Amino acid sequence: MKKTTNKEKKYYDLTAIISEKSSVFPGDPQFKLETICSLDKGSEYNLCEMHFGNHMGTHIDFPAHVIKGGKTSSDFTIDKLIGSGLIIEVPDIEESITSKFIEAQPILSNDFVFFKTANSKLSKNEKIADKYVYIEPAAAEELLKKGVKIVGIDYISVDKYEYEHLPVHKSLLSNDVLIVEGLELSDAPIGRCKIFIMPLNINEMDGLPARVVSMTSHPFCLKTKKLM
Repeated sequence: MKKTTNKEKKYYDLTAIISEKSSVFPGDPQFKLETICSLDKGSEYNLCEMHFGNHMGTHIDFPAHVIKGGKTSSDFTIDKLIGSGLIIEVPDIEESITSKFIEAQPILSNDFVFFKTANSKLSKNEKIADKYVYIEPAAAEELLKKGVKIVGIDYISVDKYEYEHLPVHKSLLSNDVLIVEGLELSDAPIGRCKIFIMPLNINEMDGLPARVVSMTSHPFCLKTKKLM
């Protein structure tokens, strides 16, 4: 009989459910489902057509999203989307992620870094909020200095709602640091883990919906360092 230990690996799904209620930016396409064939209507099988934007729900941004001639989904093999990760909890009182906050975190070179913020308390099935925790441009530069590979956040954008020119997107993506947005981190353990990002396999896309999973091998917790 197999003995269970506290070092058993555990998987956590960090992906928001996509539905017709899913939050999108104003003007972006909503998720729609149209029945093509139905068992209930006499067909031999069920078949539907799905309509949605390529930045729907939990998704990954590639450089071509904001960089003309930038790399696309075709330039990143799946092994580039699996790696050592760090989920960092940002105190609820913080309105943004600052460079000072980043400096205090135990981020290693090549880390995938996900930020669990007060955004995790916002519904992803309502009209989007224009006030949410975002990454400041100076913080993005600090993340680049630390040599991260992928940056993720638990709401619709790493940039402030009012930042129409998307400075954080451009800063990270111009350096081939990919971005994951719309993460579901409510139940995700804080600390080190392995992260798997599995976007749809479509060529030359600037962004794609993705299934994102973290794996922990033991129940440790890495506390967020507080600022003095």
